[in-house]
Amino acid sequence: MVWESENWKLPLLKLAKRLAAHKATQELSEAQLAQIERDIFIGFYSVRRLTETPTKVTDQTRTMLLAVSKFANLKPVTWRNNHRLDELYDFSKYNQEKRSIPFVCGGVIHSFIFAPCVSEEGGLSGFFFTSDREKDKFLLFMDIDEVIALFRQIGNDNPSVIESSRDPVTGVETLIVK
Repeated sequence: MVWESENWKLPLLKLAKRLAAHKATQELSEAQLAQIERDIFIGFYSVRRLTETPTKVTDQTRTMLLAVSKFANLKPVTWRNNHRLDELYDFSKYNQEKRSIPFVCGGVIHSFIFAPCVSEEGGLSGFFFTSDREKDKFLLFMDIDEVIALFRQIGNDNPSVIESSRDPVTGVETLIVK
């Protein structure tokens, strides 16, 4: 449970700023690519922690859908071939989808494949990922602008109204966070 959300939200805003800088970088070094991977993993873990704690972000933010591109799997993915994305997935066609925050967080945190994607200009454009459970079904791509927007949304979301009620018959509590 997150008690003081500011200690999670401020670093998330710093991660968004650093990812935006990597987007504008002409050529990313190995050290920068490693930093990007750490930032994305820590960022999505932070997002998951904050959205799973009932009162730290608004319901509107918690239920946001994130845009991803989905590429179909062509053949089984193993530890030996998981770096050969062009052989494993069909990049000639893809579907645009909207996915929930928990789905994307789980996919990143439990990724079997995680690969930053660099644009032709040399900056960070996004990343490919798939979980260990879904690696033989599909690969997802998330644009870095979508990640930056998510980290900023969560980092700047400060609920001002919390309404709680309990059903007298079932005892089920309902919480509305605005």
